[in-house]
Amino acid sequence: MMQNANRENGNRSKILILLLLLITVIAVGVTIWALFFRDTAPALTPDYAPQQEETNAEPIGDEDDEKLEAEEGGGAVSLSYSNEVDISLSAGTAKLFFANPTKSTQDMVLQIVVQDEIIVQSGLLKPGNQVTALELLDGAAGKLSAGGYEGKFAVLYYDPDTGEKAVVNTEIPVTITVSE
Repeated sequence: MMQNANRENGNRSKILILLLLLITVIAVGVTIWALFFRDTAPALTPDYAPQQEETNAEPIGDEDDEKLEAEEGGGAVSLSYSNEVDISLSAGTAKLFFANPTKSTQDMVLQIVVQDEIIVQSGLLKPGNQVTALELLDGAAGKLSAGGYEGKFAVLYYDPDTGEKAVVNTEIPVTITVSE
């Protein structure tokens, strides 16, 4: 009788050890996949203004506007935008309206963010310029499907003299329609 109880305990121990070993192997496998094979690298926000101005930028035509007043070391901005964005996956472009009027004292970079993923990032938008179309970032089209999304414009501000990023950013809710 005692031998059967010892055998049962021995079998239970072996099963428990095998089960724990299996769980450990699965956890290590998931960790390796998450670290090396999962593609989750969003575009990084530059600390200094990009050297390249946005190639799709066009003049607004408001050159007669006076600059906003700002304290020394600070900035003042004015924004014009539409809260609707249309994305064509086949063309790899986003159609939108976003302007940095001449009266702003800061350069800007515009990002379009969907579900915490940056899918579009403009080049530098100097005061007096607007964009109506921007290219999707590499790989962004593969992360979207046709349909509607709630997203946001993330507006990053940069000192036009030093290129340093401002402490304050702006987030604007937008409705995004994605088509094939």
